[in-house]
Amino acid sequence: MPKSKRTPKKGTRTTTPRAAKKDPWSVEQLTTDPKSKLVKTDLAALLADPQAWAVLDDKEKDELKSLLPEHIHYNDDGTIPQNFLRYDNDWRDGVRQFQNDLEQGRYDPEWQRQAAEAVKERAAGKFDTFKEEHYEEWWGQKQKLSYDVLAGNSTKMKLDVLVKAGIFKMGDVWSYSRMFGKVKDERVLVEKDATVATIENGALSFSVPPAQYKFSSSSNGQDIVTGPMAGPQPLATRILEVDGRIARPPNGNAWKEFRCKRDNQDIGSLFELRQEYYEKLNPSS
Repeated sequence: MPKSKRTPKKGTRTTTPRAAKKDPWSVEQLTTDPKSKLVKTDLAALLADPQAWAVLDDKEKDELKSLLPEHIHYNDDGTIPQNFLRYDNDWRDGVRQFQNDLEQGRYDPEWQRQAAEAVKERAAGKFDTFKEEHYEEWWGQKQKLSYDVLAGNSTKMKLDVLVKAGIFKMGDVWSYSRMFGKVKDERVLVEKDATVATIENGALSFSVPPAQYKFSSSSNGQDIVTGPMAGPQPLATRILEVDGRIARPPNGNAWKEFRCKRDNQDIGSLFELRQEYYEKLNPSS
């Protein structure tokens, strides 16, 4: 006689086994998880602690030294000088960028896999849809303009003309990057990704990360929404006000200080986009 199937008693629940909880202190979680403890840690101070150097073996120390700038004068015992670990701007910027990338998920194994695949595709000559459509069908070219090119009459073209022509779209990210200061140990790098929040009457408003954060994140606090901007220079000025480190910024060219990103693809600096659109309208100039 076949055995009858047993049915669960009324009132009992069937449960799905839970996945094992990941250890937040494991090396994998610390270096790949966007919620890693390292994101909010004062990592520069942690790495400056002599104990951080002491836990490395000789091979790891040599590997680390091979990645650092050649100008470092190591201590007699081979350790990295404290004035570099604590005060070197390039080092601190690199540490901060690592934390930003970590929080944005760029060390997640799947993100890394997709990024590696994208690099292969670009190397094979595949271009993203935007560049194919606009560089070939609209602008009739693929090459990027050099920063050395003279803007000429294109400087007379204001932002509202580009906006009304549909050059910029909601959600575009204007990525600002400018180094201030001539003395290396006193230089300050200001970077911030401002997202187009509204488009109206030829002007753009932006959502800007607070304080000195480059990227928007709920853990960084609420973004600051600007009023309508008629050009990139007012946005650059607002970004420096939000950052707070540069009291009297020297004159610059905001058209070259911003690069526009769409769907995580860099489509060029504002200077390049303006120049290319001008040449489209004036092919013989």
